[in-house]
Amino acid sequence: MKKSKVYGIIVLCLLAVFAFASCKGEKASNEIHIGATICSEGAYALVGVPYGNFYKAYVDYVNQAPEYQDILKGRKIKLTVYDDKGDGAAGKTYIEKLINDDKVFSMVAILGTWNVIAAKYELETCNIPSVYFGTGSSAQMFEPAKGSQRYMMGVQPLYKTEGRLMYLRAVTSFQNVKKIGVVYSTADDGLSLKAGIEEQAARDTRPAGVKPTIVYQPIGSTDAASISPQVTAVQDADVIIAAGNQAYFKAVYSAAYSNSVARPKPMITTYVNASPTNIPTEAINAGAGGIYSAAWVVYYEKGTESTEAARRQKDYAEYCKIVDWDTKYIPASEKAAYKVNAYSMSSYIALRHFLVGIERLNTSGKALTAENYLEAMESARIPIAISGGVNYANGSRIGLDALAFVKYRPPTSGSAADGDFVEFDPMASIDELLARLSK
Repeated sequence: MKKSKVYGIIVLCLLAVFAFASCKGEKASNEIHIGATICSEGAYALVGVPYGNFYKAYVDYVNQAPEYQDILKGRKIKLTVYDDKGDGAAGKTYIEKLINDDKVFSMVAILGTWNVIAAKYELETCNIPSVYFGTGSSAQMFEPAKGSQRYMMGVQPLYKTEGRLMYLRAVTSFQNVKKIGVVYSTADDGLSLKAGIEEQAARDTRPAGVKPTIVYQPIGSTDAASISPQVTAVQDADVIIAAGNQAYFKAVYSAAYSNSVARPKPMITTYVNASPTNIPTEAINAGAGGIYSAAWVVYYEKGTESTEAARRQKDYAEYCKIVDWDTKYIPASEKAAYKVNAYSMSSYIALRHFLVGIERLNTSGKALTAENYLEAMESARIPIAISGGVNYANGSRIGLDALAFVKYRPPTSGSAADGDFVEFDPMASIDELLARLSK
């Protein structure tokens, strides 16, 4: 694997000053001040601790590593992080503090649906670039964004966009799909995934008999026995989509396994379930249906034939280098675990993404203002580190539009958590999958 060149910090003319935008105005500074709310305590600390630890380590690395000094031009990134403990009310208070008191130039890598939903109004109206959110919530989605909404620039896959990709994967990855069963949670995740599936199905202009029918079944329970009727209603589908987060997916899969007709059917689920720790115990049994999922962080691929695959491997090599370099935030005993931790990789992706806009401003020679930064980010499609790409042009805020397709591989021995996910089909965008569909 190879190391990637990270995007740079803007070069300013000698007479220029840094202009830091906030709802309260702008101020000159020799620092690029960014901020976030990231829980290190509470129910989501399992995510927040590695996410936040690598984030802090990466900021230190950027500020100290020789290869970054020509980019920074003597300036430093200043990071302010508050621990919201997984509580949206606390997160909203801290986001308001970042806006009004800390006067950050940008919020980078705010973690959690609870924060994005609680502070949606503040994020939409403050005209501060908010770059990358650690959630797939559709609260950050706009088609298109208008006015101040444009300053919200998500990356992580949004459920509605992933729903579109789920439909396309179902009809392009399996043969003779005449019927798709969608069992979806009535929570935000399931409803958003369903909306995406519906949208992409409506765009499928193939004739009846070629285009599959879809049966939708809502569930509000995570108990496998209680949702058995809904699974029975889709048992004869060629592909079953479990549109819901961890607990809902496990219930749908277990209910399907208990149904002899549904048991062998392939099941597609959301990328948030693409972790062996989320796999139901029945999946390792003989005759169990295959589990397929999207993957947006791709650090291992079958080959490096494509430029994009080589780029992702280069990104991952740099990520690992930073993990090895840090002595302050990442314990030595956990370095190997960090190198395969998607949560810590997410904060690497977030800061790398933020720096794209800085590099573009550096190239243009324009001052670092919120307006100029937004213009730079919307100017062209952005490759995402260890991932696909996102395009903010014309106010599009649908998140990543390219995901890989992976399949769960049971272990030769041990529990379901000892298995892994392997590439079933390389990363492909909505447009690329549509091209396959038209052949």
